[in-house]
Amino acid sequence: MQKTIKHVMVTLVAIIAIAGCKKEINWNAKPDPDGNGCKLMSLKTNFGALGEVAISYKYDASGKLVSATSDNETMVYTYSATKITGMLPSGEKTELTLANGKAVSSYLSDFFPGVSATRTYTYNADGYVTVIKSYLLNKLNSTAELSYTGGNLTQIKVTYAEDGSIETTNYEYSSEIAVNACQMVDPISTIADYIPGNYFGKASKNVLKKSVTISSDLINVETEEYSYVFDAKGNATSIVIKSHINNGGSANDTTTTTLSLVYNCK
Repeated sequence: MQKTIKHVMVTLVAIIAIAGCKKEINWNAKPDPDGNGCKLMSLKTNFGALGEVAISYKYDASGKLVSATSDNETMVYTYSATKITGMLPSGEKTELTLANGKAVSSYLSDFFPGVSATRTYTYNADGYVTVIKSYLLNKLNSTAELSYTGGNLTQIKVTYAEDGSIETTNYEYSSEIAVNACQMVDPISTIADYIPGNYFGKASKNVLKKSVTISSDLINVETEEYSYVFDAKGNATSIVIKSHINNGGSANDTTTTTLSLVYNCK
């Protein structure tokens, strides 16, 4: 069960809570006081054979995201000085506990049916998250170590507590400067209980273009490549993610995910 954590989390949060794409103003943390930014209002994700998911967003007067709706189901976000909570109508919730504006721990009420998940986050002196520990039913499941080069997150190494196996993902970036990373192209979202708004320390400064994942106990090599289209204001209006799994034999698998994004600009 432990090996599914990253992949299940990515799918779960991507479907219901994607927001704040590269080059978009960070409306959740510090709204633009001059009102010259753009808000992500809707997003359509095409998973190919898995179909499409459409999401719409609403914001409060200060610019914070207050809800994300998909297929008549709405996740509602509430904020306090030390906590942010995303709640579904069924009662399932994702909750961040904050200190100085950064997540120090998180809680997911229904990671699997009847199974809660928690995580803790450790930062270095430069403000980057460097260690994330994940727990299932209060038992350590994995430890992720994050490494940075030139202001970018370049490697995540996850060690699983049960058998000591290691999963390593290396990231490559373009030379283009990124203002914010949307959830589908932010590596932090693969190992964090992600809530939009830049709550996990400093983000990578450049645009993600490629990731390669290998595991010590699997022969599979998973590669993802990212391409973007930006509008005149610098908003990412299209993101294409091509995923390829090479298992060392002839049964390779390639999939494409396409994101279409619509903004409201002042």
